Amino acid sequence: MNKNPWDTPGWIALSRESKLVRHLLGSGVTALGRANYADQAGEYYTAFFGLSVGIERLAKLILVADYALSNRGKLPPQSEMKKYGHDIEKLLESISIVSEKNSIQLQYSQPTTAISAKIVECLCAFADASRGRYANFAALGDPNIDGQFEPIRKWWFEVAELILQEHYYGKSAQAKVENNAKMVDSMIGSFSSVLHFGETGGVMGDIRSASVRTEQTKYVQKYGRYHALTVIRWMSNIFCELCRKANYEFHIIEFFGHHELFWTYTVDDNFLKNRKIWPLN
Repeated sequence: MNKNPWDTPGWIALSRESKLVRHLLGSGVTALGRANYADQAGEYYTAFFGLSVGIERLAKLILVADYALSNRGKLPPQSEMKKYGHDIEKLLESISIVSEKNSIQLQYSQPTTAISAKIVECLCAFADASRGRYANFAALGDPNIDGQFEPIRKWWFEVAELILQEHYYGKSAQAKVENNAKMVDSMIGSFSSVLHFGETGGVMGDIRSASVRTEQTKYVQKYGRYHALTVIRWMSNIFCELCRKANYEFHIIEFFGHHELFWTYTVDDNFLKNRKIWPLN
């Protein structure tokens, strides 16, 4: 048996995939923290692509590790991987079972907040070509199509509004933001104009509403990124533990060192909330 991982095809393939997944997730959450209605609307799509693909592929890395542990170190053939499909919600259910099956002691458990659940739901919808990734092209072919699945609109109604309910509405922050917006509007509103499309598709044509939305967006950026990272943190924790178990307990050389690429996602809440650029170097 070859004991050098760098000469092992399975190790090389898993190394490449792990590096890809690490950066897909990092670019996704980084974009999520930058996305806004005014000049960075495209960042929403960057975030959705990176996160939906990254989460799917990290789940599949976990399932590969579980297969190897269950089959004396044998890696799954491509036909086995195709069985897993692309449904993110089902994949997360599968890796939760894997975690329990392998008696893994996790430092970070699966997030159970309403916000994290909606994030997963939105990413799952985006991964479905007919509802997410090609929603704009679908609208071209049928101008009367129901826009409920348009990704940014869905994100704002289902995720952003939950975040604002928890951190903004009825809080001192809301009063401060609205007072400042009113003041700015009184100062320059009579001779200034704006024209933006909000996340829900409506037109914002006045200083006051644009000012309020700009400040609301800061909360959505921070906590949207944070809650997405809690899902990634849980998954990374599972993968790290499976890699260590496979390599150090069962001597499956193909899993040597891959956990190191995901360590930086397994950090405390305060770090997840305040770090803006991912992955960490």
